[in-house]
Amino acid sequence: MKTIGSGWTPTVTLAKLFEEQNQFFDALATYELIAQNDSSPAIREKIEALHARILNDPANRYDPRIEKLFTPEELAYLKILSHQGFDNMFRAVEKLNEGMQDSEIVFDEDEVLAEESELDTLDEVLREIEQQAQLNLINGSEGYADLTLSDLLIALLSRWDKKQPLSEISLSDMISLFVDLQSPQK
Repeated sequence: MKTIGSGWTPTVTLAKLFEEQNQFFDALATYELIAQNDSSPAIREKIEALHARILNDPANRYDPRIEKLFTPEELAYLKILSHQGFDNMFRAVEKLNEGMQDSEIVFDEDEVLAEESELDTLDEVLREIEQQAQLNLINGSEGYADLTLSDLLIALLSRWDKKQPLSEISLSDMISLFVDLQSPQK
């Protein structure tokens, strides 16, 4: 993924300059924008270090209700900003995004977002979830008398693809489907 356009690109030099001037929110926002195009470990480390620096600042004053709910360690671990910190971060990101308004994000077709094996696994998991949801919908009905032809079709399609040849479906699998539909599962 690359950012192109007539806008400007945030740089590590700019982020370091913000850090040297103790403008930690501006530095963090700059590193976050850099991380959109460069997810190197060094950038991630800088972001984590700035998160820790901002969240562990003793000058942070939280709403008393927040301080009752969370310990200082939990506030830092969950990265909960104080109201002032949130406002500062929001303004810094907004200010840095102004220069990037005219930019557009371009995805390279060569860029690998996921491996082919991961896509197959994801597709299989999603199909199983859909099948289980459809079976749960059918199993949620009161009894066999409530089922309709529509429910039967949903059950058929939850087990087999609509383009699957009938010759590949065994009679025992078909009977198993009918038995599952007839027997209430509680």
